[in-house]
Amino acid sequence: MKIRHQRPTALTHFLFGCPYYPEHWTPVDREDDAQRMADAGVNVVRMAEFAWDYIEPSRNTFRFDIFDETIEALGRRGISTMLCTPTATPPRWMTIERPEFLRIDSKDRRMEHGSRQHCCTNSPGFRDESDRITQVMAKQYADNPHVIGWQLDNELHCHFTDCYCPACHAGFRAWLKKRYRDINSLNESWGTQFWAQTYASFDQIPLPYLPERPTHPNPGQLLDYWRFQSDGVIEFIGRQAAVLRATNKEWWITHNGLFGHIDLWKFAEKLDFMGVDIYPGFHPSQPAQAAVWAASLEMCRSSSGNFIVPELQSGAGGQRTYLHETPRPGQQRLWAWQCAAHGADGVLHFRWRTCRFGAEMYWNGILDHDNIPRRRYKEFSQEGAEFKKVGERLLGTVEYVKAAVLVDQEQDEAHGTMHLGLPGPYDQRNQAYRQLWLGQMPAGFVDIRDSFDGLQMLIVPSFIMIDEEFAEKLAAFVQKGGTVAAFARTATRDRRNHVLSVTPPGMLDRLFGITVEEFGKFNKPLLDICIGSKKRIPAPAYETLKPRTASVAARYSRAADGGNHAACNKPAITINYAGKGKAIYIGTYLNNENAGALIDFITSQAGIEPLAQADEGVEATCRYEEKRRLTFVLNHHAIPKKIQGLPSGHDLLSGKECTGTLILEGFGVSVIES
Repeated sequence: MKIRHQRPTALTHFLFGCPYYPEHWTPVDREDDAQRMADAGVNVVRMAEFAWDYIEPSRNTFRFDIFDETIEALGRRGISTMLCTPTATPPRWMTIERPEFLRIDSKDRRMEHGSRQHCCTNSPGFRDESDRITQVMAKQYADNPHVIGWQLDNELHCHFTDCYCPACHAGFRAWLKKRYRDINSLNESWGTQFWAQTYASFDQIPLPYLPERPTHPNPGQLLDYWRFQSDGVIEFIGRQAAVLRATNKEWWITHNGLFGHIDLWKFAEKLDFMGVDIYPGFHPSQPAQAAVWAASLEMCRSSSGNFIVPELQSGAGGQRTYLHETPRPGQQRLWAWQCAAHGADGVLHFRWRTCRFGAEMYWNGILDHDNIPRRRYKEFSQEGAEFKKVGERLLGTVEYVKAAVLVDQEQDEAHGTMHLGLPGPYDQRNQAYRQLWLGQMPAGFVDIRDSFDGLQMLIVPSFIMIDEEFAEKLAAFVQKGGTVAAFARTATRDRRNHVLSVTPPGMLDRLFGITVEEFGKFNKPLLDICIGSKKRIPAPAYETLKPRTASVAARYSRAADGGNHAACNKPAITINYAGKGKAIYIGTYLNNENAGALIDFITSQAGIEPLAQADEGVEATCRYEEKRRLTFVLNHHAIPKKIQGLPSGHDLLSGKECTGTLILEGFGVSVIES
């Protein structure tokens, strides 16, 4: 099996540029744009994702003049164009003609024109219209040498996922009929005997509403509904991709979003590579918070391998109710290199010039409203020069990952159907990755459908659903010498979302060498996990573990209130040796208070070594190919930091030699080739 998370793109040069909206600007505004971009090192721009009303002002009346002129002007200066299918913003004449295209929310409110993503991607008529505009645009630019690739739609499911329009209702019933074939199979899968939900035909099936109507929906029905929404959006973009590939096989195809209820692994199969938009301003500006957007980059990489960033924050993003902090000098460049460090083969800063109208008129770009280049343009130009200098050294390399936190969209969905107020796989994997990131470990996300070859350690973040294939894959990994660590409630349901009748962890009991005898949560801290005589780790929930072949690595403490508790002194962490490897089971969840200690314990058991030694908030990653390594060091602090334990080599950015230790300036970057 090929390793997807370590798949390079087939790009021939590192992409650097910005989204550009010529339809927003007058000829005077646009006059110097192409040359200014070229001077800054831009080699690609993204265009047209919201321009359907300009391209087709009335049905079957098309105009491409402004895009033809702009693409040509940019092309003369060596700047290529990534076009977008404009299907996130269908025009007003269409929504007047076909109001049934509009989405409907859980309160039965039909979406209105005046924003974006207002039409339902499950609507057969809207899909036909989307294919039609894609075909028209593809034909227009089929032979244009300056158009090199496409972005499909824009940030799908960013604002709206659970649609309740008639098209979704009919589509859901058709999807269920295809999946189950007969209604009895569906009734069995959903457990419809509970609350008298048995259906006599697929035509009787309603949509599962959230918020509840009048109380909680069937968990099996809700899981299938989210599966349907994912499959629907994948089919939507797959049709557009097919049109473009049939027109020009040389075009590459991507998308720019990692939003809810989309199976990114399956989604990426329709693309040449994924894309992700990165806006650090949505998170607090403390150095350690850089782990949050590092995790977003890792999610993208786990779905398709190397990727691009079609939008990266360049100024203070702001809309009606908020305004981000303005990036400090050096941060814009730092963020771009962070993207490259995690596998990006292209970075586009959003946007070229700040718009003077509309819902994003304070979403600041590289240039301000007055069109005068200032420090952000200067920093952007520095990035352009650096990527031009070393970009080809990045292509063909992939991220070096030894510690993998596993990803499975269906686990997130299943947890969401019955979360009980407990942390789920999403929370667990982000906690685990954050701790690995803080420790400068060679870590990343890996989908459970990917190959585990080359990995040394796997973290299973409370995956509640289990099947034989996954169980066998984990066991084989351990037999070959890998370390697997799993957390509470692992392997407690099947793929139908039914709770298993066997004692947890069911199919994994032999792998971990334990059974789980009791489970519970705490409303306030009551027990600690004791490793040795001094190490006490808070436990927000507990499972009492009964070893069969496993050895006990830690036990629960006495109850904090001095009374008795079922878990007191019972095993909390166990280690089972199998073949050449080991399987660690931890009977609680990760949270802010315990994640550091628990992840440190797991990495020590797996023998994972950090890429560098530095303060938290200094990031170290590595990209490599067969005979060379690129170690990226990024200082997310505003003040200089000392980094040790680095490989000796040549810093591609400064031109200096590194002998294993360096002092990196505030918001500084080093790329050491060895």
